[in-house]
Amino acid sequence: MTIDEDARVRLSAASSTAQIPQPWTLPRQPAALTLLKYTGVGLASSLFVLLLIKVGAVVAVDPRNWWLVLTALLVGYLGADLLSGTVHWFCDSFFSERTPLLGPIVIQPFREHHTHPQRILHYRFIDQDTTNFFLMTPLLGWALYAQAPHSGHHGQLVACSALLGLCTGSFLTNLFHKWAHSRRPPKLARLLQQCGLILSPGRHSVHHRDHSRGFCVTSGWLNPTLDAIRFFPTAERLIRRLLPR
Repeated sequence: MTIDEDARVRLSAASSTAQIPQPWTLPRQPAALTLLKYTGVGLASSLFVLLLIKVGAVVAVDPRNWWLVLTALLVGYLGADLLSGTVHWFCDSFFSERTPLLGPIVIQPFREHHTHPQRILHYRFIDQDTTNFFLMTPLLGWALYAQAPHSGHHGQLVACSALLGLCTGSFLTNLFHKWAHSRRPPKLARLLQQCGLILSPGRHSVHHRDHSRGFCVTSGWLNPTLDAIRFFPTAERLIRRLLPR
């Protein structure tokens, strides 16, 4: 049994012991909300493809720029990992499920995942994985409105490439997280996990053993460093000192 296969078993076992024995049915999403989400995903995806084509066109004119694009894509993808960890840490650490508006919409899904980790597998992509498409749409729209990147403008090329990397990770973060919990993920997902390009069961099992570690769920690349310097626990202590009691 490989390390990741063993981690899949442990994540599944942790799920079964964490389950609270009570009836549960998958919440039904209103049809209007589903339609809105499909529209948002379609718009964001279209803008993403248009910007990708523009970046590709600039590289085609001057192939020497490929290394700038590749480096910026990597930086943007790392940014998505950090963003996923920051949101995850914030929702795990502050407010409660009873907080008006924010609690049931934002906080509750994160807290529920600790007690019922495998429920994530029952949700459709359009139910649970679309928020980041809406968040990235203004950035993609601004880049295209500004007609970036222009050929010969390295700063714009780097910024647009980093945005593409950020969007790639952000759009797929929840899907990568879901695959890390799956006993039988798609073959492509398993290959990407084995190559270390996306979150693997081994990396993610750290968080389910210790909820103060392993917050990043896009690739998990940043978790060892952030855990070693205790980045999130330190940030939490500082914020709680500043907040009124």
